[in-house]
Amino acid sequence: MSEVNTLEQKNPLATYLNPFGRLRDASFGISRFASDFGWAYRTAFPCNAVSYDRRSRFVLRTLMNLQSSACWFRFLKDSYLNDIAKKEPSLVEAVHRPFFDRNITAFNRAALMKGHFELFHTTFGAQQTADVMAGQGVSVCRFEGKSDESFEIKLFRSETFKREGGVTLELSMNNIAFQWLTFSLVRSGHEIQIKVGGIQSKVGDCREMVRDATHALHGIQPRLLLIEALRSIANQIHCSKIECISKENHIYRSWRYRSKKNINAEYNQLWLLAGGKENAQGNFDIPSFVEEKPIEERPSKKRNEYRRRSALLETMRQQIPAAMPGTGIYAKAA
Repeated sequence: MSEVNTLEQKNPLATYLNPFGRLRDASFGISRFASDFGWAYRTAFPCNAVSYDRRSRFVLRTLMNLQSSACWFRFLKDSYLNDIAKKEPSLVEAVHRPFFDRNITAFNRAALMKGHFELFHTTFGAQQTADVMAGQGVSVCRFEGKSDESFEIKLFRSETFKREGGVTLELSMNNIAFQWLTFSLVRSGHEIQIKVGGIQSKVGDCREMVRDATHALHGIQPRLLLIEALRSIANQIHCSKIECISKENHIYRSWRYRSKKNINAEYNQLWLLAGGKENAQGNFDIPSFVEEKPIEERPSKKRNEYRRRSALLETMRQQIPAAMPGTGIYAKAA
């Protein structure tokens, strides 16, 4: 297969731009891009209250990242995100801002976001996707803690975490959310991968709440519980790899945010604790499944606690598949 044909399969923009950026068919290419850009501009700035400077930056960034912008605008315009973008205009500009890893190119950023929204819609179904994109969230599991505390894990999309990934797992205790893990679903060839772009705790001093939650979860750290929930999702879609962002590659280490945002979480230590290994990109790959030690290898005084941990995790793992109605297609393809 020629290099041009290979690029055309990977890059929808190649239908009217060749690999070197020249217009293949000037009349068709310019008309098509003008239509997509016009839609994107009107959607991003639906009213005249937006400043001239911001509009100018949008045009300039589009021209500087022509291929990625055109690919992203066409996807938004032609997909289920069309109506959502009209309610959330910043979605149009997302291709011009850091996403997941501060080092990835604009074109890879567009491909990553496009792949996520396609896979999420397939995996969770139209209704679940609509609820998540609308900010309502979808409950994936509920369970009780050691002293009848009420725990819930939800999937939702938030303005706060939208640059770290496409969707967020939220952990709450007694209806108070306090821990979040943000990730994206991506396709690499014939494989599905997960990219974790951030893990956050409640703003302010939440140490006491984390301590209480750890006790209620029979000693399981809340952030590690979210990683186990993510692993359950990964197993449902036969995910081949979970890549977690390092502290050095986090988007808030980019020049755009370095003076505005602080990273308090010790990302690297957490991924190592979850069994991760550093990869060539400087991020960490964690296993999608970790086999538990046999109960006989645990200290005899703590075996009951480990049994309760295992029972809690099993309850969570049994509930999560029900929130993913589209995963049957992955089982057929496996």
